[in-house]
Amino acid sequence: MKNSSIIKKQMILYVLALVTCAVALCAVLSVVYTQRYMDEKKDKLIAQGTKITAAFVEAYETGEMNNLSYELQVLEEYMDASVAIVNNNGMVVLCSPLLGEALLGEIFEYEEILDGMGRNNIVTMSSSQSTFTKDPILLVGYPMSVGQMSGIVMIRSTAEMQESLYDMYFAGLIGVLVIFAFSILAGYGYFKRMIQPITDMNAVAKEIAGGNFEKRVEIRTNDELGELAESFNHMAESLENNDKTRRDFIGNVSHDLRSPLTSMQGFLTALLDGTIPPEKQERYLQIVLEETYRLSRLTEGIGDLNRAESSCILLDLEDFDINALIRENITIFEPQLNEKKMSIKAMFAEQKTIVSGDRDKISRVVQNLMSNAIKFSDMEAVIEVETTLTERNKVLVSIKDYGAGISTKDQKYVFDRFYKGDPTRNLDKHGSGIGLAIVRDFMQAHGEKVTMKSVEGEGTTFIFTLQLAE
Repeated sequence: MKNSSIIKKQMILYVLALVTCAVALCAVLSVVYTQRYMDEKKDKLIAQGTKITAAFVEAYETGEMNNLSYELQVLEEYMDASVAIVNNNGMVVLCSPLLGEALLGEIFEYEEILDGMGRNNIVTMSSSQSTFTKDPILLVGYPMSVGQMSGIVMIRSTAEMQESLYDMYFAGLIGVLVIFAFSILAGYGYFKRMIQPITDMNAVAKEIAGGNFEKRVEIRTNDELGELAESFNHMAESLENNDKTRRDFIGNVSHDLRSPLTSMQGFLTALLDGTIPPEKQERYLQIVLEETYRLSRLTEGIGDLNRAESSCILLDLEDFDINALIRENITIFEPQLNEKKMSIKAMFAEQKTIVSGDRDKISRVVQNLMSNAIKFSDMEAVIEVETTLTERNKVLVSIKDYGAGISTKDQKYVFDRFYKGDPTRNLDKHGSGIGLAIVRDFMQAHGEKVTMKSVEGEGTTFIFTLQLAE
């Protein structure tokens, strides 16, 4: 109903605009055409006045007035106009047959015509009433100085001219109505096509509200509506990804919770029923303890992500030496490094690099990135950690490994919550898939960026920025 209402409103405005333009155009054309038509008839009468004057002069000189009467009759039939010849006193001395002999000897009643011809001017005027005819007339006075003659008055009824004009107006009205009808149909088609993307978006929105996130809007134009349809499709894709992330979240959390709980349940059951001998109980209790640490880290990570989503990450800003923080974290990972016979090569731009930020959260970022680099590197590999100063008063911290790298397909998802690519699942059986998501959220909370470069078979480099302290 809303779409129909939009089309109806647009069509009403469109029709009003068409009617206004049509009325204004018809009025202007009517005035212009009528004036032009009347001017054309006046010009023809004036031209005939020249011929009548020449014929009268010839008849006056030869005395053959009968031939003049015949010419006036022919002219009357050709021009559909009557002719009256008046003398200097304004008396009609000769007229064409349509006027009849009753007008002979009468004083011509239109003083304006007589005065104009008396001043040797060509005069035209219109009259709605006359003694010659019941119809409105057009009069043209043509001066003539032959003997006692004052001029020639040509009288034409405008009824025939009005009829011609009415025929023209009728034909024009039919043309306007045809164009108007075509414009209405074309306008309706155009508005319907213009509104169609909105109709499609409405239908797709209902599908998405019903849980079908695969629906998309067809982009038909490159204008603002096309941009809106494209943005709508981006939104639908984002909702689809969020829905997939939600399902993956439930599946991954269920898996990551089930695995340690199943392990703990099995070991504790074995301890209680005496399956595990006393001399091995301490070892299995240690495994259970490690699983509790794993669950604790998982729940802590979920809490961090939840706070990030609600923009509740609070920063305790301070100035600290990023180089010292990196060295501390290298020391923390010594057991894992020794286990895989690996080493970390640290390269610092300066002996001390003081930055501003939340030291604990930046330490968490470094730990997560180092942990990934160690986890996905081969035995006896080298990890490179480097700081670089920029001209924008920032420091770049990069952590590079020479492991298997990340596939092009997985690279755009590595910072998504609970995402773990297939190679990752094979290598990281205890990972929760939230480490890099936490890294991204912590850096965003600082107003900084974290980026990644990776080539399959050559390794991966993570780079994040920090603001130098003043």
